[in-house]
Amino acid sequence: MIDLARLTKLKLIELLNRPVILVVLLVLPLLLGSIAGVANVRNTGKDIYLAVVDQDQSAASSRLASDLESKGWTVYEADQEQAERYLLRSEVDGILTIKAGFEAGLDDFDQQNLFYSEAEGSMVTTMVREVIVASVLPMFSRESMIKQLSELYELQGEIMPPELPERLGNRIEEIVDTQTRIKIEYFGKLVIAPTLTFVVSDYSMEVFFLSIYAILGSLFLSKAALHQRLLSTASGLRKDYISTIISLLILGELQIIIYTMSMLSLMKQPVVLSDLFVLSVFLFLMLGVGQLLSLIEESLRLYLSLMLMLFLAAIGGCFFQLSSNLLLNYGQYSPHGWALSTLSGTRVTPIWLVIPIALLLISLGYMIQKKRVY
Repeated sequence: MIDLARLTKLKLIELLNRPVILVVLLVLPLLLGSIAGVANVRNTGKDIYLAVVDQDQSAASSRLASDLESKGWTVYEADQEQAERYLLRSEVDGILTIKAGFEAGLDDFDQQNLFYSEAEGSMVTTMVREVIVASVLPMFSRESMIKQLSELYELQGEIMPPELPERLGNRIEEIVDTQTRIKIEYFGKLVIAPTLTFVVSDYSMEVFFLSIYAILGSLFLSKAALHQRLLSTASGLRKDYISTIISLLILGELQIIIYTMSMLSLMKQPVVLSDLFVLSVFLFLMLGVGQLLSLIEESLRLYLSLMLMLFLAAIGGCFFQLSSNLLLNYGQYSPHGWALSTLSGTRVTPIWLVIPIALLLISLGYMIQKKRVY
């Protein structure tokens, strides 16, 4: 046991003396975790910037702009030229143009008096459009009902009570504020803006670089000459193999903690132990893969290993979001895809089955290595 502890200590020192390992182990997790934390805070925040070009200059158009601003958005009232400059400099998420005749045409829903221009790469376009529709619908309902009531009173030869429009408007606002939850269903062909967007998980880059660390660490600690000398001692090769796995696990756990804490501290969210456990199982699995890759001929194994990791990370969804069909048919069978899918709550291969697979790979790596040394 003492020999195993000493070997593990030596392995840790050797790994920490490698600049590449230090970068992957300490610098990248802190940097990428901070980037992921800031990105998530911005993506989940409520700050939406909108330029409003009011060509109608009516009470209804002013009410619409005020309603959008009451949602916590930043609304800039500007002319068309200024609004386009905002959009060009990416200072707003889009431009809402209220055409002249907006208030006069509120009772006719077929008139197109609102136009929305989205910013390139905007992630909030759908939400902005739905909120605008939800703000306009009460105005349309009020004007449409008043028009119909006025016509009914005229058919009866009576005059509509002057207080009725105000009472109707107050009632509609009360329903919108307290009871109504509007569900919008779109009909017709959906036109997607030609914008290339990459959507990845919070832990995508951590999973990728954790696999790189596991592979590089396994390759750096795999030395054929040392294995030959250890084989001449009692249980020397086995102790060296176990100490290699333990040292890589210790530093890998440190990497997971650095990334997670740097990300979640910026997001102001608590640490989820189940997520740490999934990442630890993924690390264990990749160490098994790394031990097998270390058996490749020394002049080729680094390049082949990195190419394989890049391929597995790509089909696993580390760099872009996979469709559900691609994920279920192919992606989940990549170690990276399994980890990201499990973290996101997708039903894939259970953890209790992955752990024995990792143990099998590590045991297989030891047996092949031992056979080669003899």
